[in-house]
Amino acid sequence: MTNSKPTVDLDEVLDLYARASESFDSKVLSNFIQQYPQHAKPLQRYAQVQLTFKQPTREEVEAVELSDEKLLPQQSKLLQRMQQLRGGSSPSDIEAASEKLAAVSGELEIAEAARSIFGASDHGEDMLLVSVTDSSSEVRGVPDWFYGDLGMHIGAVAGAVAPALARNRQQHVGTQRFSTQDKLSEGPPVSWEELVEQCITDEKVKQEILERSRRS
Repeated sequence: MTNSKPTVDLDEVLDLYARASESFDSKVLSNFIQQYPQHAKPLQRYAQVQLTFKQPTREEVEAVELSDEKLLPQQSKLLQRMQQLRGGSSPSDIEAASEKLAAVSGELEIAEAARSIFGASDHGEDMLLVSVTDSSSEVRGVPDWFYGDLGMHIGAVAGAVAPALARNRQQHVGTQRFSTQDKLSEGPPVSWEELVEQCITDEKVKQEILERSRRS
């Protein structure tokens, strides 16, 4: 492990961390955060991805300190997510989801939603989000976790998100709320995997999203 350098960039830090800890290791993470506090959040997000694919040990779980003040809101969110996934979607649920999806329309709102779903928004995650939610073409194979996380972010029933997007697509065929050369235009159906390949600019992030999709 190298000494902290004020000018070290994020890619170098993440590469060092990846080589130091192929799977989640709380001690390694803690050391890196101490050495590179300016990159603490990206390191924590990287560790969260590691935990997604590898169950932590009992010792690692017990090493995480959570006060009641932090734990109770998380429990509430988990319960809400479980209720959303179990419940069906009524016409009123779809209507509400449609309205809430339409509100995610500005650059800041899209970036915030992308971070909520993917953990970041600076590798093309925001474009991937828009390509699914604002495309006039059918997107096939979108994983359930995408709809679930998006529903959680906007406060909508998870099962209502996909029908709401389909409804919005039918109502606004040929219209786009954003102007960009990379934005999908009206055309034949496209797959989730194709969108990930087209939108995500970082190869490591791309593979993490595709792997998560295969495992879901």
